[in-house]
Amino acid sequence: MADFAFYSIDIEPTVDPQSADPAPATLVVFDQPPIFGEYEEPGGNRVRGSVHPTLGGVQVQDFGTYVTDGRIRISEPDALEAATVAAIQALHESAGTQYYFTDGFSVWKVQFSRPNGFLAFKNIFWAQHAKLIYSYEINLVVMDKEV
Repeated sequence: MADFAFYSIDIEPTVDPQSADPAPATLVVFDQPPIFGEYEEPGGNRVRGSVHPTLGGVQVQDFGTYVTDGRIRISEPDALEAATVAAIQALHESAGTQYYFTDGFSVWKVQFSRPNGFLAFKNIFWAQHAKLIYSYEINLVVMDKEV
């Protein structure tokens, strides 16, 4: 079962895209889940509304929240190999493209935030030892919750 993965929306949403039949056209599985980093499941919902003072108190306008208000943020130090960074970078460079993202429990239809949807930083210590390991930060905009 894939813990954290991006895959194309050409198949039905699933928490295990590696076993999907038919297989997705695009599949990028993280080298490891963000155990030592941060994973913020859709949080940071923006408040849609305002508060207006009036002579008799206040008038509150509340327009509710929408699934597209959600954001997912993932970061992890020293967690991705060069091939995985290149694969995620290729997904990120395709502006406006939507993907499924799964954490192994839920599935969201997402696209990368602009700017700073994907940032990768080479670990210099490991680079000096001929191993390319990257820290990363991913910021996603939730388009829909699928599973």
